[in-house]
Amino acid sequence: MAGNRDIHTKISLYESRTVGETINIAIDFLRQNWRTALRLSVYLLLPIALLHSVGIFSLVMSLKSDYYNSTDLGFLLTALFFFIGLSVTYTLILTLVQYYQGSVDGDLSMLTFRDVRGVLWRNFKRVIAAMMPILLLMVLCSLVFAVLMFIPLVSLVALVAYFVLFFVMMMIPIYYTLEGVPLGLAFKRSFNHAKESWGRLLGLMFALLLVVFIILGATSMPMTVFTFAKDSLLPSGELDITYEMILNIIIYVFIVIETFFSYLSMALVVTAMVFHYGRNARQHDDLAIGSDIDNFENL
Repeated sequence: MAGNRDIHTKISLYESRTVGETINIAIDFLRQNWRTALRLSVYLLLPIALLHSVGIFSLVMSLKSDYYNSTDLGFLLTALFFFIGLSVTYTLILTLVQYYQGSVDGDLSMLTFRDVRGVLWRNFKRVIAAMMPILLLMVLCSLVFAVLMFIPLVSLVALVAYFVLFFVMMMIPIYYTLEGVPLGLAFKRSFNHAKESWGRLLGLMFALLLVVFIILGATSMPMTVFTFAKDSLLPSGELDITYEMILNIIIYVFIVIETFFSYLSMALVVTAMVFHYGRNARQHDDLAIGSDIDNFENL
């Protein structure tokens, strides 16, 4: 399998880069290791996508018909599995980066799920431990923003501050996992590094979100066209229940595909955030590099 991999220069994590270079490096990292990343994504993310899609399908059906009356359940499942899917995406990318940085030549083509499952589980526990307080804090910040948004001029400043705070806090699992520091220190380091690079982080995230929206728009097009054709040409009242079930299964499959690609899109975002972290750690101190050496030796 190693012979099928293109030969590339190993990408340095700790290097100063522009926003454009960070995105390009993230794409290069995933392109170099796409076989391993995709294989592990199928093992880890596809089962979550199948469950996540049940919630989305329930929401879609409840909005389209009185027959499905499960909006609350659909919303709960969608929110729960989005949180789990995001956490697993973080775990996957951070684990790949750890093995990549710890390897001699950056070749992960021979890496298997059996090889990484212990590290995946350890990293998943750290990501979840970081995500829970972040979730609670963002809920509180959302309530504050909901009040401030009704105040002229202040609402615009509050909106920018909210997005900056959100993106800075989403960096915390990266510090916590890669450096192996206590959670409180991971919070502190994330905010300290953000003091001088919050504008760069904001620009990076908006550029990445634009890419994500384009990808999701393309992957959602088949389901949108199929659903529109079904509702326009084949009213549900005129369909036999068997055909109705078949058409709904097809819609569910489209939702699974879109959900799985949304996870892959998030993987690109997390990868870019990891290289943004590397830039910050390189510029501000060498704690991260020393911690990584210790962590990589324990993989």
